[in-house]
Amino acid sequence: MRAIRIVVLVSTCILTLTGLSMMYMASIRGKYVPGVGIIDASRDPSTQPRHPVTAEMEAGVTKLDRKVGKFFRLPDTTGKQTLIGGQGPKPQFLYFVKKGCPCSFDAEPLLQSLYKHFGGRVDFISVTDASPADALKWVSDLKVPYPVVSDPKLETMEAYQAPASTYSTLLDKNGLIVKRWAGYSKEYLVEMNTEMAKALGEEVKPFDTQYAPLTRTSGCTFEGYKEQL
Repeated sequence: MRAIRIVVLVSTCILTLTGLSMMYMASIRGKYVPGVGIIDASRDPSTQPRHPVTAEMEAGVTKLDRKVGKFFRLPDTTGKQTLIGGQGPKPQFLYFVKKGCPCSFDAEPLLQSLYKHFGGRVDFISVTDASPADALKWVSDLKVPYPVVSDPKLETMEAYQAPASTYSTLLDKNGLIVKRWAGYSKEYLVEMNTEMAKALGEEVKPFDTQYAPLTRTSGCTFEGYKEQL
């Protein structure tokens, strides 16, 4: 009986260690998201991007450089009014999330790390096409530490020319658009870190891009998005 118990104990330990190892491997590749679990385990986003950023997309994100970002006042998931655009005491980083988009799940932990990297000195705001109820669930599941606003009509997306999830915009303290990105990648995250530091007038400090893909990767298209000319 004792021998059987030892075998069972060893087997249990092996299974536990195997499970933890798989979770770790998933996490460093961006597959494990706290509160959600392993996402799309058959795909490695570093080598198989769902939506590669095209040359046309790269050219498109420069159209609003140094222009005044449109002003919005929208409630976040707590009911607090959140100001998008306009002058403020901090630079503002605006990024877009699509309900059910696996690209949004992949990118979210990286953007949260970037937020923590700046210790709240840059205002992060996430805009989603999800309903207020679904946006609240996103905040709860992903432990989002900054405001998330619901915009099912895509008015913010269209004003900031974000046709798909993971697009993002950095505005300076005067409300001018510093730079936009058509997705996320190691290169993009390095650029975001650099531009945020410049907007703060601070020295650039290295940011760990973790599992971010080497290939510039965008997200799923917002249904009903009206292309801006």
